[in-house]
Amino acid sequence: MGAHVDLHMHTRHSDGACSVTEVLDMVRLRNLAAFAITDHDTLAGYRKAVELLNGQESQARLICGVELSVDMGEGGHRDIHLLAYGIDPDHEGLNDALQSFRDERNRRGQMMVERLNQLGMDVTYEQVQKLAGSAAVSRPHVAEALMERGYVSTPVEAFHRWIALGGPAYVPKRKFSPEEAISLIHDAGGAAVLAHPMIDHAIDHLQTLTDLGLDGIEAYHSAHSRSDTDRLTHLAGQYRLIITGGSDFHSREGRYGAIGSQKVPVRILEQLDTRVNQIRGQK
Repeated sequence: MGAHVDLHMHTRHSDGACSVTEVLDMVRLRNLAAFAITDHDTLAGYRKAVELLNGQESQARLICGVELSVDMGEGGHRDIHLLAYGIDPDHEGLNDALQSFRDERNRRGQMMVERLNQLGMDVTYEQVQKLAGSAAVSRPHVAEALMERGYVSTPVEAFHRWIALGGPAYVPKRKFSPEEAISLIHDAGGAAVLAHPMIDHAIDHLQTLTDLGLDGIEAYHSAHSRSDTDRLTHLAGQYRLIITGGSDFHSREGRYGAIGSQKVPVRILEQLDTRVNQIRGQK
């Protein structure tokens, strides 16, 4: 068994650039002890990994996970993310909610394309859908369409000029309330973890989220410095939270690190398993 884990990565089933097969190859190469595919608002990548690993000998343990967007208020512009671990992938309420959010993402993509059209750019929703493939449409797919048409040179430029928060073609996305998200995760038998707390001041909401039943905090992340990790580990002890970590792999320009790039110690699995068992015992 490897000495490290990576509990945060994305595939083409949300806004990642790699297939599940490619992700599994990287996991094997990194000799990880455990990993979690945490696509946005979908378990499709996790399900594909289960299918591909069926009957195969695997060193790495696959943990069921998903990443949810949460609205902390202030006009819908305080968007934080919660990671759910150890959830039941067949939980009806969870799957209904994820399907609803997937449908909403597609509607949002269509609205962004319409705004780009109004701004004089010849981008079609069919083109964006083709780039998304089996995934729900997200902003990286719109950025790729803008690149294909020659309106920008890089995805980063597409975000900065057109589709970032406050940009001329930006459309807000539907999000859970923090109460809804944490309750849903617990109902599905999983642990709720604050993702990348040092990005967009998510750490500012730690007390509120803890009061609502937050279980953990992502101390290790590609955007965190060593001092950030030390601070977050200290806060986890103060608030009696578990710690997790991962690369937040997307394989897209400007989107964090490679799988296994964060040396997340395997010992955190014991904390995670204990917390998930506690949650399931309370149901």
